Amino acid sequence: MDERYYICDKDNNEIVYGYIDYSHIHGFKIKPGNNVPYDGVEVSRLILVKPELIENVLKRKIKNKLNTYLTFLFTVIDDEDEDPDSLELVLDDVTRYKNLIMNKYSKFLDKKYIRHLLKKVGMVELELKEKLKELTKQNTKSQGKSR
Repeated sequence: MDERYYICDKDNNEIVYGYIDYSHIHGFKIKPGNNVPYDGVEVSRLILVKPELIENVLKRKIKNKLNTYLTFLFTVIDDEDEDPDSLELVLDDVTRYKNLIMNKYSKFLDKKYIRHLLKKVGMVELELKEKLKELTKQNTKSQGKSR
């Protein structure tokens, strides 16, 4: 029995109790990540169904993630003593994020926005690859001739 408890505030300001089968609801599923103490209802999982709300939430999530990648990229470009291993981990994470955009987010966002977003992520990925090549060259040169 996959039914779960559900409370809804209707237009007539009455609270209605009922049951809903969440396995048959199609929408964007998220888990709230805030750990703020709150005396009210705790939400462990949320399914967004309204397309405008899904679009707004996804765009906000994407903007925050891109800003995180860009700040890391700028610190890597400014820092000369960066470790290639950490750079490879971030590059793998960017590739995983790109696949997440193509597979999961493309269902909910329009094609033009997805193309624009993939172009931005591709530029970040390209810069990280160039920096990784540069660091690899520097490490092989420094390990090359030693007597």
